[in-house]
Amino acid sequence: MKKFLIIPYVVVLFCYIVTSPAFANNALSDLKNNIDQVIIMLKDSKKENTAESKMVLRKKIFQMALELFDFPEMSQRTLGKNWKSLKPDQQKIFSDLFARFLANIYYNRLEQYTDQTVKYLEQQKQGNDKTLVKTIIVTQNNEIPMDYRMLKDKKWKVYDVSIEGVSLVRNYRSQFNKILRKQSIEDLIEMMKKKLGQFSDI
Repeated sequence: MKKFLIIPYVVVLFCYIVTSPAFANNALSDLKNNIDQVIIMLKDSKKENTAESKMVLRKKIFQMALELFDFPEMSQRTLGKNWKSLKPDQQKIFSDLFARFLANIYYNRLEQYTDQTVKYLEQQKQGNDKTLVKTIIVTQNNEIPMDYRMLKDKKWKVYDVSIEGVSLVRNYRSQFNKILRKQSIEDLIEMMKKKLGQFSDI
């Protein structure tokens, strides 16, 4: 079975304290509000540190991911031309699965939360309903560029993340396309199910 590459720093979206100016009613404020809520949950969970509190945290993190990420859009962009060949029910199954697939990656990184900060550099409008939020993750030894592409429907949602110029969508599109050239969408779905970890039943 092929192994899926995990981009390590994509999870900082949920994990690190934000240092930014006050933004209102735009992509930056939606991003910051979501992160602030997650940070509060992380701090509360560390106080309890029980199996029950961890289960509650997983469910809350998943709900926050659904609020912040446009998983149907990400799924469509990740599968590319293969998306159109899927039936509507297969599209929904893949989108729901992809959400839990990524949420499992995020959760596995949460315990590494420390005091790194995220600096917001700028917000670049790209049409009426799209924007690019450019940030830098500041660690003790590094500064890591991280950009969020966001799409607005009723609110701003992330549809792609790039870490040091590497796009999450393009990365998984390349991996999934290689699999789908030799195997079926059902095979890919089964592979992904085995990567869900603690999110298999959420």
